[in-house]
Amino acid sequence: MPSKIIYNCEVINAGYYVTSADLLGETGEQLTESQLRFEVNGHKIGIKSLLKVGRKIHIEFEETRALSLLNFDVKKFVNEFYYPQVNLKVCNQNTVQYEVIFKDDDYLADFDTNIFQRDTGRISYYQYQTGSKDEARPLVVFLHGSGERGFKNQMPLLGNDVPKTIHDYISEHENAVLLVPQATWAPELNGWFRPEIRKTLLSLIKSKIQSDNIDSKRIYLVGLSNGGAATWHFAEHHSDLFSAIVPCCGYIYNEDKSFVGAAGEGRYMHPRMAEAKALKETPIWAFHSHDDHTVNVQGTLEATEMVKKCGNQNVNVTIYDDGKVTPNPHGCWEPAFDTPTLLPWLFSQRKA
Repeated sequence: MPSKIIYNCEVINAGYYVTSADLLGETGEQLTESQLRFEVNGHKIGIKSLLKVGRKIHIEFEETRALSLLNFDVKKFVNEFYYPQVNLKVCNQNTVQYEVIFKDDDYLADFDTNIFQRDTGRISYYQYQTGSKDEARPLVVFLHGSGERGFKNQMPLLGNDVPKTIHDYISEHENAVLLVPQATWAPELNGWFRPEIRKTLLSLIKSKIQSDNIDSKRIYLVGLSNGGAATWHFAEHHSDLFSAIVPCCGYIYNEDKSFVGAAGEGRYMHPRMAEAKALKETPIWAFHSHDDHTVNVQGTLEATEMVKKCGNQNVNVTIYDDGKVTPNPHGCWEPAFDTPTLLPWLFSQRKA
């Protein structure tokens, strides 16, 4: 019988999940898949594969929400971390006891965690870098959505695999810096929209440009949902700073405009000509799902059309058909960052 089970956790498209397990100890040469049953709250966990290596049995699980390490708090509208209780039943064994370890995704250890404050605004942030400060490097800033608000809890690295995808690309192809700031939680769904948070983030970015020898011609901004709207906002107000943007399921936010629709019911903002003109030199690749009920697709369609009319010829728009993005059509960032040409395109953009 196993004396220890290690549950391996991994950031995947859907978030942070237990994806496999290692059974260690006297597992027995005769122990087979048919003799093992894993359950969470009575729900059977499917086994994709089983491999025996000496005294260890490695098991790959089928993806299921029951193995998610994130629980979405609807009232707070944020993800919260928790460990699912996975129960193992072994055929012909009345009592099974063992030590349990949850092993984090290795990629998390590559990030430094820090806090940055400007006046009354304070944010935590996570940073991964390759190469050396001796050489000017590009900077990618990733802005999370409302569900990942918080403080120093790594949630922006866990809620989806966009930061991991960028991390993996950088590790193989670029000497670069990846900056993942985290907006603090507030009862309102305003995340990056709060003035003190925006000012603090902008100061953090400018600080990193100086301290980390960032190539000012290669500063990229990526964001989804609330972070997607903030991506449009920052690029419009600081077009001299950002070399290219990738907004997912967003719209051009400004606090002196009114929302079209209600929160959680497809709300967005109409773009204005002055906003579009400010973006006429910024390379853009925008993504959205046509059937997104959280942020209306018109937020992306209207913004990109107006920017094109202002003369921007480097605007890419990807709209996913109804039913393409499941189970949540709001999550267009999943197929977006599975697009093999996206990150090569992003890193190829340079200011003149």
